[in-house]
Amino acid sequence: MNKKKENKRQLKKVLILVVALMVLAFSGTYAYFTTNFVGSPSTTTMKSGVFKVESSLDTASVIRNKRMVLIHVNDTQDQRAEKADRLVFTVTSKSESTVDGEFQLFLKDIKLTKNLYSKYLKWELLKGNEIISSGDFENVVRTDTPVENEAKNAITDVEEFQITTDSLPIPKNTTQTYTFRMYLLDDPNKNQIDLTEGSFSGRLYLEAVPISSLSSGDESTD
Repeated sequence: MNKKKENKRQLKKVLILVVALMVLAFSGTYAYFTTNFVGSPSTTTMKSGVFKVESSLDTASVIRNKRMVLIHVNDTQDQRAEKADRLVFTVTSKSESTVDGEFQLFLKDIKLTKNLYSKYLKWELLKGNEIISSGDFENVVRTDTPVENEAKNAITDVEEFQITTDSLPIPKNTTQTYTFRMYLLDDPNKNQIDLTEGSFSGRLYLEAVPISSLSSGDESTD
């Protein structure tokens, strides 16, 4: 038992991760032609609806943390709100929009050390205080080629993946606030020293599309 406690103390001293969450914004205007849309950055006089969306991801502060710590999440305490690294961003359907929209969020350009292919490296997407999507990095897909005698903390390229399980709605003329956060989950029954000296970097990428302004009653039938 004393040895386990000592390992825990040692872990919290040497756990150093370089985290650089780079962000990439999506911003554009879409023109609607009946039930179809054209992904163009400019509108035309032929449009039947306009969808103009922007995100604060392009100006949001980058997450930079060179010393992540293990976070307790159990029946007696939840340290995520206090200690998890986070990025708060908005998605806005501007006043020019005449149709609703929806978006999906991706994590891409991921570089992750092998020792962090782990169920203990967690990510979550929140709207307000509600977790609407979550996951970990245990089963990520490596895209580069391993080399012989690689170190356990060798940096690897990881396939991008979708953060949002389903598309999230953007009603016209509204602003919505979301939080993306990451943390290392503490397991009191496991020596997690293998998580040390790792690194992560990646970009949040948002893709938004308009939703047809035509209701089912407007559609013609044969």
